[in-house]
Amino acid sequence: MVNELSEAVSGEGETTPAEIGEWFALSSGVVMLVAERPDGRIAAYSDMVDAALDHLRFWIDLRVPPQEDRAELAAALLEAMEGRAAEEAAPGATVRVSIFAGDEGTRVSVETAGYEVFRHSFRMQIDFEGDLPTPEWPEGITVRTIVRGQDDHTVWEAHQDAFADGFEHATWPYESWREWAFSEAFDPSLWFLAVDGDDIAGVCLCKAHAGAEGELGWVNVLGVRREWRRRGIARALLLNAFAEFRARGSSGAGLGVDGLNPTGAVALYEQAGMHVARRLDQYKKPLTA
Repeated sequence: MVNELSEAVSGEGETTPAEIGEWFALSSGVVMLVAERPDGRIAAYSDMVDAALDHLRFWIDLRVPPQEDRAELAAALLEAMEGRAAEEAAPGATVRVSIFAGDEGTRVSVETAGYEVFRHSFRMQIDFEGDLPTPEWPEGITVRTIVRGQDDHTVWEAHQDAFADGFEHATWPYESWREWAFSEAFDPSLWFLAVDGDDIAGVCLCKAHAGAEGELGWVNVLGVRREWRRRGIARALLLNAFAEFRARGSSGAGLGVDGLNPTGAVALYEQAGMHVARRLDQYKKPLTA
C-alpha cells in the first residue's frame, strides 16, 4: 500500500516491497503514521527521521495521492509529525520535507503549512549505451571491496570524513550507520574502497538495484576524503561501479546528489555521462524558537 501511495504521488514506482520492509525494520529515530479512512483503507502515509539523531533536523516523507481531501490529509499528517518532532527537538530545530518537482498538490500543502524552499537535490542517471570509459587510478591508489568484520568501522569513518564539509553535516552515529549499511540489500561485492596503503581514500557504496527500477544499479554513497581530492579518485570509483553494474546486466545506473554539493559532484557526474532525471525541492520550517 505504501508503494502504491508513492507511485500515485510521483507517477512511478520508487521502491520495492522488500525495500519498504527494510525501512519499516529500522528502529533508530523513525516515526511512521498513516491516515486511515473509517472503512480501514489507508488514504495517506508519512514517516519522519531524526537526521543524525541530533534532534535538530527532522525529515518528513509525505505521501498523499491526488484526492478530494488531499489538503486536509496532508495538513493533518504534517501537524502530527511536527508534534512528534517537538517532543524531542533541541533549540533551533527544523522540520523538512522533500517534494518531487511537479507535485503541485504536496507543494501547496507544505507551503500553506509554513514551509519555505531552501535547497534542491537531483536524481541523476546514465543509460549504458556504447562504450564506457575505463577507470584511471592515480598512482598509489588501488580499489578493492569491503571485508566485513575488518573494514566496518574504518569505512564508516571514511564515509563521515568524506562528507564532513558538506551542507549541515552531522556525524552519523556508528550503530545507526551499521543498521542502515548492513541491511538485507547489502552486497559486499558492490562496496568499493579506494585505498592508499592502509588508508581508505574514498568509498563508493552501491546496491544492485535502484528501487522499483530493477534494471538500474544504484550508487548510495560516493565520497573522497579531503586530502585525496582533485586526483580523479571519485571519477575512477564511479566508472568502476558502472563497469560492474554493466557486467551484471544492468541497463544503467543512478544516484542522488545535493544540487549545491561543495565538491562539484554534479559537474563530475555530468562529465561521466550522467544527466538529471528528476529534481526534488527541499522545504523547511522552524520548529522551536
